[in-house]
Amino acid sequence: MNFVQIANESTNISALQFWKAISIWMRNPHVINRRILISHELLAIEVNCNISNIYEHITKLHIQLGDFECDLSMESQRYLLEKLDIAEYCQSLERLNQIETLDDDKVYLYVKKLLPRNTQLFSPTLEFTLVDKRLTSVASFHKRIVQDKQPLGPNAAYTIQHHEYGSTCISIHRLEDRDDDKSRDWLKSKFLPRLIKWMMNENDNVGPKIKSLSLVSAEKYTSLYNRLKEKYGTEMVKVWPENTDPAKFVYEDVAIATYLLLLWEKERLELDTQKLQSFVDLGCGNGLLVYILSSEGHTGMGIDLRKRKIWDLFPESTHLQVSTIVPSSDTVFPAVDWIIGNHSDELTPWIPVIASRSSYECRFFLLPCCAYEFDGRKYRRCNTAESQYSEYMSYVRSVCEGCGFLTQVDRLRIPSTKRTCFVGWRRSYAREDSAALDADIKRIINARSATTTTMSQAVTEVAEDNDLWSASFKPRSSTERTRNCTQLDKELVLNIVNVVAAHLLRTECRIQLERRPGETWNAGRQIDIGEVAKLIAPEMLQQLRNECGGLQTLLKNHSHIFYVAQGKVQFRIPGSNVVGKKRRRRNSDAPARKVKPCWFYKNHPDGCPALEIDCDFQH
Repeated sequence: MNFVQIANESTNISALQFWKAISIWMRNPHVINRRILISHELLAIEVNCNISNIYEHITKLHIQLGDFECDLSMESQRYLLEKLDIAEYCQSLERLNQIETLDDDKVYLYVKKLLPRNTQLFSPTLEFTLVDKRLTSVASFHKRIVQDKQPLGPNAAYTIQHHEYGSTCISIHRLEDRDDDKSRDWLKSKFLPRLIKWMMNENDNVGPKIKSLSLVSAEKYTSLYNRLKEKYGTEMVKVWPENTDPAKFVYEDVAIATYLLLLWEKERLELDTQKLQSFVDLGCGNGLLVYILSSEGHTGMGIDLRKRKIWDLFPESTHLQVSTIVPSSDTVFPAVDWIIGNHSDELTPWIPVIASRSSYECRFFLLPCCAYEFDGRKYRRCNTAESQYSEYMSYVRSVCEGCGFLTQVDRLRIPSTKRTCFVGWRRSYAREDSAALDADIKRIINARSATTTTMSQAVTEVAEDNDLWSASFKPRSSTERTRNCTQLDKELVLNIVNVVAAHLLRTECRIQLERRPGETWNAGRQIDIGEVAKLIAPEMLQQLRNECGGLQTLLKNHSHIFYVAQGKVQFRIPGSNVVGKKRRRRNSDAPARKVKPCWFYKNHPDGCPALEIDCDFQH
């Protein structure tokens, strides 16, 4: 097999850093390749062959859709070896350790099944990766399962070769296929730069440690997600009446509903029952999750302290209730199977408590976002060496386990940075020990609540005669405004945007335009957020903090104008491939529908640097 080098980068790093980067890529291929929804390892073995041996065998095989299930048992590995006709190369079926710790004089084969986000366009794909520790190299190629659909990876075999304290290069197997150029461009401009970034990062914690969707079937998830997305998501995005971004919030709830439906299917199999679970969603927000779960046959309701506009669009079968939840003897649900806490804010630590006290059979699903204590105060981290989110996740897990649950942790596939969820799957104590466990729960609550003898007016009004679980708990006001910058005065926002833009343009930094030879455009400079803050009146900054979290949040919410990273801000250049730029993905040759006007076209002294056909916004 002849390989042609297409890129070579000077890296000057150790082999250990190279293998760490390879390990991150193999755990999370979806981070680089957005076509992939899920990857699942089928096989990981020691072999005595090279990429040519494997390639020649696999390219001749006819593989069908149902041939391989996502199972790593010894029996399934033997079946896979026989099916792929590569058993002769197998040295050992022993379970492998992390790549960077494997023996330096051996070769290993990894086979993964890649499942697509878009099942209509792309085929499920087998990925074969040969890790050669002797040569410090990795070779990989893909085999699509459905031949009349596009593959999920490059259309050619490729290798990544590392030369210690020298360079890292990538080579591609030359093909006569018309897609060869696309594969080459992707490997050179997308894949290799991301890999090198991981190599250069000295932080050993790069990449998630928790495997995504580990509690449900990856293949079932892909199928069900696409069905629910088509059934609920597409139409809901069109009619979304809220100020929030429908593309994010709709598909996030579709993904969470998919996960819960599969989790509950797994539970019914375990309990040998066909009865669909009931649920209560505490802090249900827009209620879309309640709508989907109810429409799929599960009996349940959502409770939130404010009604949303979208509630009026749901059918009567979607039960939503406006109520301020104050943890007490009135907030138990003995007839409910599952308590859901999806971004439930100040109720987050209370979800396992409510589930524990509702009934011995009650379970919970908890997806934390904002960090709160039992008394409604914001959580304050204790360990500065750890991020607040990471520390809070550890705290929430300790609460879940303290409430007597065997708690499982998983990572969802949703458009959010807060993706870690907790599942209270079953109890860690016998039913007859419930009273002793409840005494432990009281101690946990009291230890983490502020000591005060006065209750807020909100608590007094809502739960005057109830058996309160925490006298110091303070719920949010039912008239609290959403912190998303959409409620800010438009003139204030416009003034701040103009001030920041003018400051960026104070220093010229002209760039050549790719589609306009000979023309240049002033991209401005990069400046610190702190420097920008000094330009804005203190009362304006305070209003931003109160309304949307601050200046940085406002700038990030105007990502069509600015790119914010590592405490610095610069212009996001339309039509370019600058770091952080998310290009629109089109599934057809039809022109994209442009709704929002282009800020650069109207406001930048040089206009928009992109041609109208390349710009995501209206000219």
